[in-house]
Amino acid sequence: MTAPDDAHRRADELIEQLRTRVQQRRDAGEYPQGLEADLDAHFQRIVSQRPGDLESVRAALVYLEGTMGFDPARITMASNVRGGDLVHRAIAKAVGRQTEGVLDQMRAFAEAVRDTFQALLSAMEFPTTHEHAELMEQVDTIVERIAAYERVDSGSSVEIEVLRRRIEELEAAEARREFHPWFSNARFEEEFRGTAEGLRKQYEDLARELVTSGGPVIDIGCGRGEFLELLRDLDIDAFGVELDPELVRATTDRGLVVEHGDGLVRLAAETDGSLGGIVLIQVVEHLSAQQVADLVQLAAEKLRPGGRILIETVNPQSLYVFAHSFYVDPTHARPVHPAYLDFLFREAGFEEIGMRWRGLPDPEESLDELPEEGKEAENENIRRLNRLVFGPQDYAIVAVR
Repeated sequence: MTAPDDAHRRADELIEQLRTRVQQRRDAGEYPQGLEADLDAHFQRIVSQRPGDLESVRAALVYLEGTMGFDPARITMASNVRGGDLVHRAIAKAVGRQTEGVLDQMRAFAEAVRDTFQALLSAMEFPTTHEHAELMEQVDTIVERIAAYERVDSGSSVEIEVLRRRIEELEAAEARREFHPWFSNARFEEEFRGTAEGLRKQYEDLARELVTSGGPVIDIGCGRGEFLELLRDLDIDAFGVELDPELVRATTDRGLVVEHGDGLVRLAAETDGSLGGIVLIQVVEHLSAQQVADLVQLAAEKLRPGGRILIETVNPQSLYVFAHSFYVDPTHARPVHPAYLDFLFREAGFEEIGMRWRGLPDPEESLDELPEEGKEAENENIRRLNRLVFGPQDYAIVAVR
């Protein structure tokens, strides 16, 4: 018998052995129907020795090598819902261990596929010298991996589908929580905050607080840009970040530098120790408790020594605020107590922290003291009540890094 005849005989025996093993494992439910035919087709190509197919097999191997970089970082976190990417990241972190486990199995499976294809290519190129027993072992290995992978994938698919539905539910819930008014924010500010000229006069003193520290200054939630105009008049380099695209267009049309986006995200992107000032005018009452804590920590990182952060917000120590201003804005989340902000800045390592009490109510609305002599006790009680009910509506905190 010639060498080629012997090679064909051995290949036929190999195929028959493979059929027997495939049938045994198929009966045991270890892999799906149809795998026998696929493997038979592969070995028929080896036996038939069609050299014209070798280049396409080599190209397939090159492509396979290039697609084996399984990495959780390549899984997109993008979302069409604002804040949805954060939900995706949170869920990805929670199931990171399971995801990495699935990827490990996929890596092992891909490596087994590559090794088997390389062996098959070798058998096609050198049919009379290739050791078919070694090839059989590799085919055995990949068949076992296919069966194991399919068993794991079945459960994982269910889990992935559950996670996908859960993410959609969370995104839908987040979308329902978002406020999308049909009126403009510019009109709202004009109605309840006052005119632009009035606000510029109101904030002249706070703008001068940043003269000593200089720029660059980031004004987070800059609104209509009144504070940015004051900083520009003081020759302080400053830019704003605003969520409302209409307000961004209006401020940039007036020559101010304003970016559209999330102010805390933009602050986090700044180089550590690069900023001279950070400003938030009537903003922190819109933030969550975690965002307020993160803000102070970011300020400690991004301000250079001597840099200043200036925050003005409603004063929860004045009951007058809750009856007049706080609940007018439907986007207010919670007031931030001045003692808590002071604590955060001290814990973050700020050297100087000062309070500025602002926005006293109209004196005509507070209680009058009694004019009669001998009424000091009653008048002291009236003063205490005035401090509680008619205290300053706002406070500003200035902290120096």
